[in-house]
Amino acid sequence: MATSRSPSSSSAPFINVCNKELSIEDFYDIYEKIEQLSASWKQIAISLRLKINTINKIEVDCRGNSVTCLQKVLEHWLRKDYDYERYGIPCWRRVCVAVKEGGGDPALADEIAREHPLPAMPPAGSTSSKGTYIS
Repeated sequence: MATSRSPSSSSAPFINVCNKELSIEDFYDIYEKIEQLSASWKQIAISLRLKINTINKIEVDCRGNSVTCLQKVLEHWLRKDYDYERYGIPCWRRVCVAVKEGGGDPALADEIAREHPLPAMPPAGSTSSKGTYIS
């Protein structure tokens, strides 16, 4: 079996992290958590699966200013300006993957994962599990 990396015990896929869709209204919450990784903005953009043309345009428009570039990356991503049907919707789980892989900061990724856990589901068959989602 040929794999490029071995998954770590619990955080590799971040399966226990909230996968509720994020929107542009969540920009500041995300930005405040990952602003410190602005020097890695391009790798984060690649991890979030932005199109290479979009990444190149961001770099030119922002004149290489890493903080502004990261802000634009998040804007494009949260507005689903990428192939989200193929790579998944914007969610905290994808933020964690981008922070770990693109930003190179597994400790911050784990911190974000702890702050945004997958909501607990009520037991199967209970009345609260029928028809409504409780967050």
